Amino acid sequence: MRGRLVAVPAALILALPACSAGTPPALSLTGALTTPTDVDLRWRDTRPGVAGHVLEFATEEAGPWTVLQYLAPQVTTYRHPDLMPHTTFHYRLRPYTGPTTRPRRTTGPDGAQHLTWTDRARGEDGYLLELRTRDGDRYDPVAVLAPDAEATDFLPLPGERGAAYRVRAFVLGERSGVVRLTTGPLPGERGAAYRVRAFVLGERSGVVRLTTGE
Repeated sequence: MRGRLVAVPAALILALPACSAGTPPALSLTGALTTPTDVDLRWRDTRPGVAGHVLEFATEEAGPWTVLQYLAPQVTTYRHPDLMPHTTFHYRLRPYTGPTTRPRRTTGPDGAQHLTWTDRARGEDGYLLELRTRDGDRYDPVAVLAPDAEATDFLPLPGERGAAYRVRAFVLGERSGVVRLTTGPLPGERGAAYRVRAFVLGERSGVVRLTTGE
């Protein structure tokens, strides 16, 4: 079922998948301009078995869409900061599911991890490499791999030394509705005047030629 955009006053937008009247949506995405060029997004997903979400954005309704991040199921907020002013941004959320497996791991002299596993999945949209830090309480996606992948190399950051790894053969689910927000002016542009100029290029200058020494 396709999503629909629900318009509300002010800067808060709520996107809900189509559902019967009186039934709370399983997946809902909201967005708000917290500054003229910063967007905060929040979502709720009550469906069982969801392994995480992928958040996407576009500056045109028809796309192209760009992945902002793959996110663990415990994550329900995201800030998209320092955006282009006077621009409409479109956001959508998509859940993913899929089993995980522990890869075989070899550590190189520079600390790089060479990870291998056997691809037993069928019809996956890809693989996610997920990492849990030594003191962490969840796995977070850190790399997206192609379908049928069976190996990857990963160089952990200093805070990720001693981390645990797993790979997930993921399948993407139905998209949420689209949140549409238009950014405002930069702080120094408030009250500014604008004009457009039709310009014609003039004759080129001569060419300056320089040769460097040995």
